[in-house]
Amino acid sequence: MKRVLPRLGEWLGAAAWALHIRRSVALDGLRRAFPQLSEAERKKIGRASYLQLGRSLAELLLPAEETERSVRFGGMDLYEAALAQGRGVVFAVGHFGNFELLARAAVRQGMKVSVIVRNLADAFGRWLVTRRGQSGVHQLSDRGSTRDALAVLRRGEVLGIVIDQNMRKSRGIFVDFFGEQACTTPAAAVFSLRSGAPIVALFPVRQPDGTHFVHMRGPFTTGLTGQAAVHDLTQQLTRALEEEVRAHPDHWFWVHRRWKTRPE
Repeated sequence: MKRVLPRLGEWLGAAAWALHIRRSVALDGLRRAFPQLSEAERKKIGRASYLQLGRSLAELLLPAEETERSVRFGGMDLYEAALAQGRGVVFAVGHFGNFELLARAAVRQGMKVSVIVRNLADAFGRWLVTRRGQSGVHQLSDRGSTRDALAVLRRGEVLGIVIDQNMRKSRGIFVDFFGEQACTTPAAAVFSLRSGAPIVALFPVRQPDGTHFVHMRGPFTTGLTGQAAVHDLTQQLTRALEEEVRAHPDHWFWVHRRWKTRPE
């Protein structure tokens, strides 16, 4: 089962690509990000990302202990130094690699983790929420949970925030992502600035043996104040994500309309 399920996931990913499920969205994003590549090269990356996503989803069906132990964290000294400041730690994460395993694996490492998530009303989304909760991950709504999120940091715990979803203009700010303006959540920057908690970015990269190695980057700091500081930190995090995507383009969630919201 350990080998069969991931292979089945890859097959389903390949089938989704062949059936053109959100394929036009993925290729549009790849054209924006990699205009210098040929269409054939972009299609190769796109198909590989579908296989990666299918495998990642299939891994969630394996026993939790087995999958979570397959995740190794690099840069734990960076995390421990941030935690030692006593103001909690903001984990900035993206839809990169097997991102669903990150928080669960962090809990298994002994971290107290709360994540800000969007409400998922479909059956698969409800299943994901349940699985996260069973693994010990505390979940906060992306609406109306500011007080609870700050309380997490005041307790010296970890607050996880996804930084690469398209936002409406009323809730996001525009920063550069692959040379185009992308409406981005400022939440990681805002919570860091309000609480004094350091920001660390995490990127899980699949290894040849099927395990996952998490690159930790940071802490991200700024010498600016006010809204300029929020923009600066958000841009830094987005730039770090872009660098990781350039290094591992098949690891990112290309089926998301990242540049949907456009500036005036």
